[in-house]
Amino acid sequence: MKIQILPNWYKKIGLILFIIASLLNGSLNFLNTSQKVTESGNGIQGLLNAFSGGALNYGIDFIAIIAMLIFMTSKEKVEDDYIDKLRLESFQFTFIIGLLVTILMYVFAKDLKLTLNFFIFPLLWSYIVIFFIKRKMYL
Repeated sequence: MKIQILPNWYKKIGLILFIIASLLNGSLNFLNTSQKVTESGNGIQGLLNAFSGGALNYGIDFIAIIAMLIFMTSKEKVEDDYIDKLRLESFQFTFIIGLLVTILMYVFAKDLKLTLNFFIFPLLWSYIVIFFIKRKMYL
């Protein structure tokens, strides 16, 4: 059974969306830390959170995650059975690493409270890096 994936030109869309979302998120965080933000939430970050109810940061993170998924599910320029095999091996290896890291974090830091994007971003990044390394190693 072949999994339907996006055409190759979606890689560019995913990459551009990810870069824009990362720059926005980074600049908002930089403005938040560079200004003397008081406890009442003054500053640009406090103003944006007042208007959006804090949803702006989550929205930007959501766009970055979707952009990475678009990039991951796009075809390569040359798509064959070997690329499918590399994609599957990369996914399996990423899944195993993600489970091991999650179990170790739970064992050693039981009271650690993180949002979901702290788990999703490393999984997506590790898949992209592992697939890139495997593709360069075997081609």
